[in-house]
Amino acid sequence: MTIRSVTFHSEQEAVRLLPSPSAAIISITNPGDIAPLRDGWGSILRLAFADASYDERTIASYGRMWRLSSHGFPTKEHALAIRGFLDGIPPHTDSLIVHCGAGVSRSGAVAKYASGLYGLPFPPDYNRHNDALYRLLEDPNVFDEVLARYPDRKPSLLQLAASLFGLRRSS
Repeated sequence: MTIRSVTFHSEQEAVRLLPSPSAAIISITNPGDIAPLRDGWGSILRLAFADASYDERTIASYGRMWRLSSHGFPTKEHALAIRGFLDGIPPHTDSLIVHCGAGVSRSGAVAKYASGLYGLPFPPDYNRHNDALYRLLEDPNVFDEVLARYPDRKPSLLQLAASLFGLRRSS
């Protein structure tokens, strides 16, 4: 693989880019959206997840309601899809473009990870990337231990109401 550049952009900038058969692009939109990219990219990966960051403490604070409350957040599966795409980029590809809505957080996390993967520079003081996504890219299992405490079960009607209205049970 001869990736020589990794850049990240807003969706607005990305839809104006001229495609190249020697460029790969990762398109990250919000759930339910699709960026109207031009045809002609060498490789393309389209993903949809919210620009939401979290950590172990956040997961623990939601407890059993985490899986319901975090619907649409970046996940291990998203990270694995990105890593698989990066591993499978054809050898003739010389540039990687990543975009998300604003071109700051989600795309910044992927660009930071990809730059490290390909041994390319990334601004060392850039700190606006989505930290949860970056951590998932570095180690897709990073949240497994805390998530294992809260099995994926259907919440009760009372739990759903409490989640929707921000209610807490009193002891």
